[in-house]
Amino acid sequence: MGLDRRSIAAAAAVGVFGVGTAQAAASVAFLPAMTYTYSEEGLRLAGAAPLTLPTIRVTFGNSLTYQDNLLLVLPGITPLSAVPSMALVVCTAGPGSTVGPPTLGYVGTVSAGWNFRVTSVHGVTVGDHCDFTPLEVQGASLAKSNGLLEYQALRFITGQRVDYASSSTSIAIRSQFGISGNGLPAVAPAYIRLNAEINVYSGRTKFTPASTETVGAGAAPAPFPTRNDSLSFITTVDGDGVPFTGPTVTVTSQTLSIEGGNFEWTDTTSPAGICFDSGIAAFPLWSIDPASTCNSLTLVGPLASTLNAGYFQITGTSVLSPADWTGTARWTYSLGTATGVTELSWDPGAWTMNGVQVYIQYLPYGEGVSRIVYVAHSGLLAADAEADIYVNGARVGCDLGTMPARQVTQLTAAIDACAAAAGIMNERVAVLLTFAAPDADIEVYSAYNVGGSDRGTVINTSNGRGLTYPSRGD
Repeated sequence: MGLDRRSIAAAAAVGVFGVGTAQAAASVAFLPAMTYTYSEEGLRLAGAAPLTLPTIRVTFGNSLTYQDNLLLVLPGITPLSAVPSMALVVCTAGPGSTVGPPTLGYVGTVSAGWNFRVTSVHGVTVGDHCDFTPLEVQGASLAKSNGLLEYQALRFITGQRVDYASSSTSIAIRSQFGISGNGLPAVAPAYIRLNAEINVYSGRTKFTPASTETVGAGAAPAPFPTRNDSLSFITTVDGDGVPFTGPTVTVTSQTLSIEGGNFEWTDTTSPAGICFDSGIAAFPLWSIDPASTCNSLTLVGPLASTLNAGYFQITGTSVLSPADWTGTARWTYSLGTATGVTELSWDPGAWTMNGVQVYIQYLPYGEGVSRIVYVAHSGLLAADAEADIYVNGARVGCDLGTMPARQVTQLTAAIDACAAAAGIMNERVAVLLTFAAPDADIEVYSAYNVGGSDRGTVINTSNGRGLTYPSRGD
C-alpha cells in the first residue's frame, strides 16, 4: 500500500504507520539552503565525469524501524555508486530523541538516486536528521534534471511508504551565453535595433525621418541623421554574472552574423564587389570578419561579455533595399579536451520603405518579343515610379515618371526605352518596380508576347500576393 504526501497525515490518524507512531513534517534540502546554478554547457561537456552534489539533509517526519529503506532521488540524473564510509552519512538526534542519533548504511544506486537502510536497532526518531555527502552523478545527466530532490522511506519487507518530502527547486541549469532579446533582456539602451525607413523620395539613398537615437545620429566624425541607423546589443559569456556551481566552459570565440538584406552600400572603393569598405562603425572591441560577404556580415568579438553600441552609416548615394535583418550569435568553447558550440538567434531589426515595391521575375527581350506592363494606382495622390532592371549581374536604374491617381498607366514604353539605352537587346531580365505609394494602392499586371499571338502572363509579387480585400460571406 503506497501513500502520497497528502495521504500521510490522514493515514497516521487511522494507524497506517502503527499505533502510537509520532509524525511530523519531513524535509529534504541541499545545504547550505540556496539555488545552485550549473552551466548548461559545462554539464554537457562534462559527459560521464563525476560531479559531486551539495550536501543533502533529510529531517525525518516519521519514526523508522531497523532495516527500513530510505531513497534519495533526483529525477533525470545518472547516479554514481557511493563509497561507504563513516563520513558518507552523518546523523544527528532530534530534540525528541531519548536514544541518540540513528545510523544508516549505504545499499546502492536506484533509478535516478541512491538507497540507504536504517542500521541502528533503535531505528529513527521523528526530528532526527542525516546529512549525505559526497553523492556523485554523471555531469551531463544533471542537465536533464528538474532539480526537484525527493526523499521517501519504505518499510522493510512490505515496501509501504511511511515518510516523504520533496525540496523546492534548488538546482537550476542555465546557459553561460546570451544576447539581447535572446537570453538577455531586450530593453533600451542595451538593445537598440535597426529601424530605418528608406526614403523613396530621395531615390532610396537616404533614410526618413532623421534619426534621433543617441547612437549614430550624434556619432563622430560628423552627424548624418538621414544616413545613420543605430544598433546596440549586449552579449554575455558568464550567465550574465550569475555564480555557477560546478564546471564552466572556456570561451574560444564569439561571433555575430547579420543577414536578411544586402550590404552592397558598403562597397565604396575599388575593386568593386568587395563590401565593408565602410558603413559599419563604432562597435567597440568588435571587428568585421574578412570572410563576410555582401549578403552576410560577421562581427568577431572578444572572449568576454560586452556592451556594444554602434551604427550602420549609408553612403547617401547607394540605392538601398528593404531588409528584414536576421541574426545569429555563435560561441565556441572548451572544457579540458572537449569542445562545443552554442548558437542563438537574435533580431537586429528591419529596414522598411515609405513606398511599395513589386518584383517582376521574368521579362524576355529579343526579336518578335514584346512586353506588357501596366500599373493600376487606386490612391488619391499621384505616385512617382522607378524601375531597377537586373541583367547579367548588373542593375540598370530607370525613372518611370509619375503615375496619375486612380488610373491605369502603361509602363512598357518607359521600361523598354531604359532597357534600350542600356543596350539590352536579347536578354532575359527581372524588373523591380518602386512606387511612392501605399502597398494597397498599387497593383501591377505583367506579361510578354511572342510573335503577336502567344501571350505569357508573368505572376509578379503584386498579383501573386493574394487578395488585399478578400470576400466575406455570411
